[in-house]
Amino acid sequence: MLDVRRSRAGPADSIEHAKPGWRIVLPHRRTKRWQIAEADPSASERLVAEIGCSRVTARLLVTRGILTPEEASDFLHPAYERLPDPMLLPDADRAIDRILAAVRARERIYVHGDYDSDGVTAAALWTRLLRKLGADVRAHVPHRHRDGYDLRSKFVVQAREEGARLIITADCGVQRHDEVEEARRAGMDVVITDHHEPGDTLPAAAAVVNPNRRDSRYPFRPLAGVGVAFRLGEALIRRLGLPAASYRRAYSDLAAIGTVTDIMPLLGDNRVIVKHGLEALRATQKPGLRALLETVGAGSRPVTTHTIGYVLGPRLNAIGRVDDSRLALDLLLTRDPAEAARLASRLEEANLERREAEAKILEEALHQIETKDLASAPCMVLVGDGWHGGVIGIVANRLVDRFTRPTVMISLDPETGTGRGSARSIRAFDLYEAICQCGDELIEFGGHSHAAGFSIDTTKVPAFADGMLRVAGATLTDEDFVPVVPVDLEMPLREVTPELIEELGAFEPWGHDNREPVFLSRAVEIVEVRRIGREQSHLKLLVRADGGEPIDTLVWGCGELADDYAAGDRIDLCYVPRMNCYNGRTRLQLVAEDIRPAE
Repeated sequence: MLDVRRSRAGPADSIEHAKPGWRIVLPHRRTKRWQIAEADPSASERLVAEIGCSRVTARLLVTRGILTPEEASDFLHPAYERLPDPMLLPDADRAIDRILAAVRARERIYVHGDYDSDGVTAAALWTRLLRKLGADVRAHVPHRHRDGYDLRSKFVVQAREEGARLIITADCGVQRHDEVEEARRAGMDVVITDHHEPGDTLPAAAAVVNPNRRDSRYPFRPLAGVGVAFRLGEALIRRLGLPAASYRRAYSDLAAIGTVTDIMPLLGDNRVIVKHGLEALRATQKPGLRALLETVGAGSRPVTTHTIGYVLGPRLNAIGRVDDSRLALDLLLTRDPAEAARLASRLEEANLERREAEAKILEEALHQIETKDLASAPCMVLVGDGWHGGVIGIVANRLVDRFTRPTVMISLDPETGTGRGSARSIRAFDLYEAICQCGDELIEFGGHSHAAGFSIDTTKVPAFADGMLRVAGATLTDEDFVPVVPVDLEMPLREVTPELIEELGAFEPWGHDNREPVFLSRAVEIVEVRRIGREQSHLKLLVRADGGEPIDTLVWGCGELADDYAAGDRIDLCYVPRMNCYNGRTRLQLVAEDIRPAE
């Protein structure tokens, strides 16, 4: 949060080297910069004229890259009918042929997923669908700590010992050349359904269904692993002449959960899947999902992307971090309400265990940052004995949020002499590329620009840390370490009304690449200032513009700023407007992203 005690003086400085399409305002000696989106006024006016929307809606559409009436209609009215033909997925026809052959011949099918919520939901979708079609299916997800990620040799052996003739991967497999060849030699075919980046060559599988293949004709690439399964499953259903609408209602809840929790952009196909998946989740008849919603107290509340991302997802992931992901898969597959209640309770316990482990590691990491003066380093590399390998990624993410620096957490195992690493990054730093430059020090690694994981020999840790510091130091500038508040639109506070928020509802569901819009209003008058929360750690303001009705404004985690503001002060305010329902009353509320004294 902005430290106003160090920022009252000085005009705003402009930065020339901004992201195209953005105008950056960098306040003098302030800890956040406000990045105000620039929209082509003529494009906004065309949308107003052609689709009859308001200027606010048009402006928000244009800043999201939606410029034509057709694109606007697709975005504002997400419908299954607008999705591409799933047969455009590469190898879709070959995959369907092999899967249907296995179903008809009653061959045993081994579904192999991943231990995160995307992989678990994808495995559950395939298992439920194939069993519905009468297939003989065994489902498996790896143990995060004991097995590691992806299809491994021991799982190929396990599938063969269980009598499988076909392996279907869910959210994994696109890089497993040796394991696919081992399966082929053992008399098994492999159908890969995955969304991770393929290598230069593909495994010699019966089918490799991945929208990120270079030869893919499918027009939307950023599907989640469960999204690939969902779309290929629809193609299979269509081949059988069964109603696609019934299929979608049955499985879109799983597809929505995996898509949101894997932080896929909620645009295009994903927007359609999640929009309708939320509706299916509200009415789901899957005992496991119903039990999980009831356990977390969300059974009677509206189900949103926030419910998935911050309530359901953490619990589906937590069990794999502190126990066995198999329990999450069992929860999604069970048809027994009693078993569902028991499993949901265990997932809740696991989430509490995860939070306790996270708090302990975070405390140790903060102490290390302070004692080693790492807060000013271009990249923070933190090392600890016995840190929980399933939790360090979450802690790394929290530290990135707090310090705006790429962060690498390494948990050392003295018994094996190896370490497990998890890294998170800031927007300006390609983490995967940086780790590739230091890859000679690693046993194995994988990931993408903002998140990565690896294993390392303990003796190589100092060299790896030096390498990451060198790469980050040569890449990043001081400006990159300043957290950004992206602002969608500057407008007078008096124009923020319940009617506007209802209008913004057409942009839901919110999520990655379609976040709730942030507005900027200047010279807003403070009516009242007070601290709230159990530890008085939050700030609550009453603000108004032009003598209008005061509006509640929450500034989370900034209770100490109560000493810096008083009634009658005027502030510039970045915020998300919402309607707050409490004790039967619905009122306009602002959630502040940042505040500063009015200029």
